[in-house]
Amino acid sequence: MSFARPFYVSLTLGLATLGGDTLAWAESSPTMQRRIDTVIASIPSADPEREGRMLRDFYRARGYHLAWTGPKAAAGTRLLGEVPTLAAAEGLDRSPYVVPSSSSTEIEVDVLQSSTLLRLGRDIAIGRVDPDRAFGGFGGKNRNGFDGVRFLRGLADGKALTDQAAAFQPPFVGYLRLKEGLERTQAIARAGGWPSIPDGPKLVPLETTDERLPTLRRRLIASGDLDPAFADGTTYDAPVVEAVKRFQRRHGLDPDGTIGARSLAALNVPVEVRLRQITANLERWRWMPHQLGRMHVSVNIPAASLDLVEDGAVALSMRVVVGDTRHPTPSMDTSMSSVVLNPPWSVPTSIVNNEILPKLRRDPNYLANSNLQIADYPEDSPEAAGDGIDWNAIGKKFPYRLRQPPGPDNALGQLKFNLRNADDIYLHDTPNHRTFSRAFRALSHGCIRLEDPIGLGEILLGARWQGRLGENLNADKKTRTLKLERNIPVYLVYFTAWVDPSGDINFRDDIYGHDRRLSQALRQSRAPARPRPNPPPA
Repeated sequence: MSFARPFYVSLTLGLATLGGDTLAWAESSPTMQRRIDTVIASIPSADPEREGRMLRDFYRARGYHLAWTGPKAAAGTRLLGEVPTLAAAEGLDRSPYVVPSSSSTEIEVDVLQSSTLLRLGRDIAIGRVDPDRAFGGFGGKNRNGFDGVRFLRGLADGKALTDQAAAFQPPFVGYLRLKEGLERTQAIARAGGWPSIPDGPKLVPLETTDERLPTLRRRLIASGDLDPAFADGTTYDAPVVEAVKRFQRRHGLDPDGTIGARSLAALNVPVEVRLRQITANLERWRWMPHQLGRMHVSVNIPAASLDLVEDGAVALSMRVVVGDTRHPTPSMDTSMSSVVLNPPWSVPTSIVNNEILPKLRRDPNYLANSNLQIADYPEDSPEAAGDGIDWNAIGKKFPYRLRQPPGPDNALGQLKFNLRNADDIYLHDTPNHRTFSRAFRALSHGCIRLEDPIGLGEILLGARWQGRLGENLNADKKTRTLKLERNIPVYLVYFTAWVDPSGDINFRDDIYGHDRRLSQALRQSRAPARPRPNPPPA
């Protein structure tokens, strides 16, 4: 707090020496309204129309009496003094919430303080930047509302800033847990962070004596994975192995205790980078709709995992496969309306042009061998199998539609869960379940493959399907579409940092670069709002 004291001293002294404006807080007149509106219009803002409207409504409701100056100057100064600590606790950079001390009138000081508090409340409630898909959000139009007038009115009525902020923050236990994780990580950073471990041979459990082991022990103690009682030693003994396994589980790595290239890279991520990762994910929580639905499906893309939530409890969890870096699965807020049993697969044009056509040029029998058919011809006809077509004579664009009928080799498996979206993204079964045993599962063309589609289908389709869906699929191979009793909200989210119910902070790789772009956008939004020089006279 000491860094801010000179500003608050100058602000308080300024209020005592403002000359003719020292009684502005007591005025209530059309002249006062014009003067307040003039200052509001002079404040730069990322959203001047909405912010300006909130500020005007706030002062209008007060009869254009000032809120933080005159008799309330001490309370106003106290509020400003609490801002830096609150911003840091919420994972927000503090620089945009500093009122410039060069303000020349009480009106300007008062309006700028209102603008600063309004900006802080808005950023806590709905985020500092728009939820763009390039940042792992649902798109700029999917943003929560913020009642800035109510936020400011509560503060002006004497409510504590921390209480008012808590009333407007995202209403999720995941947000609160991640804030606690931020506090613990900030403490680690203040204590000096953790050491970097030099490159070297792979460290194998119980088989290694290595001069890097003391550094590894310090690294694991700093992050809370190893008890400080085991700080000494150059052998890779059982306590260190268990600590490494815990670290690997928290970072989505194979928990085998062996430190190879991926585990070493994760261990050597600086604490400052982890702090930026946490703050980026706190921002994403602020974008989430406040009402997720009594029953909803959540897919965390970086974790390649799915949760089905019912009445606030996780009813089903499973591993999934998500899009690779060339075909990223988009974040979205959507819904599921139906389930297709024994679905055919209409092969996307991009896959046909980029992957299947080159294979046909090498092997003209590829369609028949892969149970693919040209949909433009009658099913099971020679033409449907591509007989007689010179694939080398076809240019870069495949001139036919390809379809894979239902069957054991169908890419969608036995179930497809339809989602409402323009990206042609859906959840589905797969004939290849070996990939679910892998730690890294960003392997698809964008759609989401499910480890337990039958379990998900039985819950979503209702009680009459419990324990019967798998049997029914095997007994009846026809394609059928079953409509759900009600649309189920589905959220494809991008969380690379979270705190689990046991209190452990989990991290995942930023597979699509969304963290990097979001952190850059948050840095670019740091500039505090300052009034334009020489605003026009009232």
